[in-house]
Amino acid sequence: MRFGAPSSTERIPALPKSAAQRDRENRERLAADLRNAPPGARRTMLEAIDARLRELGRGGETVQLVEYDPSAFGGDGAVVVAIGDLDAARNIGVIVPGMGTTAASVGSVTRDAARLQAAARRADPLTATATVAWIGYDAPSGRGAVAQVLTGAHARRGAAELCADLADLARMRPDDPRVVVFGHSYGSTTAATAGAGGALAGTVDAMVLLGSPGAGPVRSAAELGMPVHVARDPDDPVPLVGLTDGAAQELRRRFGVELGLGTDPASPSFGAERIEADGAAGFGFGSHSGYFAEGSRSLESFARILTGAGHAR
Repeated sequence: MRFGAPSSTERIPALPKSAAQRDRENRERLAADLRNAPPGARRTMLEAIDARLRELGRGGETVQLVEYDPSAFGGDGAVVVAIGDLDAARNIGVIVPGMGTTAASVGSVTRDAARLQAAARRADPLTATATVAWIGYDAPSGRGAVAQVLTGAHARRGAAELCADLADLARMRPDDPRVVVFGHSYGSTTAATAGAGGALAGTVDAMVLLGSPGAGPVRSAAELGMPVHVARDPDDPVPLVGLTDGAAQELRRRFGVELGLGTDPASPSFGAERIEADGAAGFGFGSHSGYFAEGSRSLESFARILTGAGHAR
């Protein structure tokens, strides 16, 4: 399921459904699934989605369940939640999460989206902004996650999913709002892969790569055809995966072995604009998950980028 993509069986494509329509339909499906689901992992996931939607709704902000498919990706599920009115927002931020993310992770991903939306509202209180927690691809997860994350296979498949959803968003919103993609961790590899060769230019206005282990096939920011920003906390260990790039290329050349996630987007040669992200939230993996932390310099920078402050609109 996509952001309102028409059925392939229709002779004349239908207009994409609005986010509000999709929200009503998906909430009905979620309620029906909850009534019928037996105890187990699937029910636990459904309860997590339902509880998080209820919690977000108590804040008074518009919350839309844009995509809901609990059977996707072998039962890991796909769920896309917008915070703010996706049908009316002039600024739209799409967060692409990384390794370990499933539909059951909706709490943590929507938490980042909510913080970004609130920060954008502070940066530009006069312009409507929505943020999207996009759990729409099969991120490396489970027992094989560590091995999976050393290759770009999941990123390539996720890039196709991301491109499709962003294209559907553009059809749903032909009035051309500002769209910024925030790729976190392995999600940055997925986002960059989606934009390779300028594939997202004209659909996406800017891209932010944070805590990135590599930019996939993209060798420089110029290849993406849009402003590219990169956030790297010096205490974040995950980007060190990108340091295997040279060895990975040699293994690929000699033995056909795929290893590594491409060029380090924080390297000067990549050409992205650097964002200050020192000390976002402690050390180690705390810093890796802290780019959207309240009070962090990175969050305020993300909000300025999302709202177009200092950038042509």
